[in-house]
Amino acid sequence: MILKDGQFWVAQLDFTTSADFNTMKWAVFTKHDYNVFNPIHTWIEYINRLIGALSGLPVLALAIVAVARTRKNWGNALLSVGVLFLLLFEAWLGKLVVDGNLVPNQITIHMMGSVAIVLLLLALRARNTPSPAPLPLPVRNGLLFLLVLIVIQIFLGTQTRELVDAAFGHNELVLRTNVISSIEEVMPKIHRSFAWVILIVTSVLYYLRRKHQAMVPGFGALIFAIGLEWSVGVVLYFLGLPKAMQPVHLVLSIGILASISYPLFLSFRKS
Repeated sequence: MILKDGQFWVAQLDFTTSADFNTMKWAVFTKHDYNVFNPIHTWIEYINRLIGALSGLPVLALAIVAVARTRKNWGNALLSVGVLFLLLFEAWLGKLVVDGNLVPNQITIHMMGSVAIVLLLLALRARNTPSPAPLPLPVRNGLLFLLVLIVIQIFLGTQTRELVDAAFGHNELVLRTNVISSIEEVMPKIHRSFAWVILIVTSVLYYLRRKHQAMVPGFGALIFAIGLEWSVGVVLYFLGLPKAMQPVHLVLSIGILASISYPLFLSFRKS
């Protein structure tokens, strides 16, 4: 594929290029309606595909080993095969997302699929970790409720991200500082308000843990991550969506998800 005269052209057959451009060997690429080449975006996408392919190797090995030992532990086999299936689904869906130039809703499904992979891997790890002291029921229920809220918030955040991308796509002149106010849908407001709900529930959970003197692995890191995530969200809203803060916001959300789900899964293990 080459970029010529403001258009992308795709080769119609395998050949060695020469100094002259022969239109008989090329055709205008019509799958996408944009013709801007961004090397940074290209490298990010390429590295993303490499990591996806490399991650498939240990997941495949894990599934093979777990299935071979199904009689000893069928739960491990079920979870491992589930991770492999979801990873293959993510690869297929990722191709559709790229081919469709960030198709709405598919981005959200892609993101929620990655969330499911993280949860399954943590459930698998918890199954094969010695059970710690049991958590008091109020603390366990608080963790479970907070986990559900975090998953909902990630969903809302991904939907908001889709609206932001659409706002930039529909109006090339829109500034990052004005993009949130230019979105007419209520999703960004729901996402922003829902952060307060998570903050309140986290505060209640902190109180319950202290009241019952419960040992929750990584609880301090969880509280810090939620506070940092909330602060990054404030920066994104009031400083016009700084590019550097968007991936930080995303990675923190997955870290929070893991910090809640792992001790929760451990609490359901039998001693």
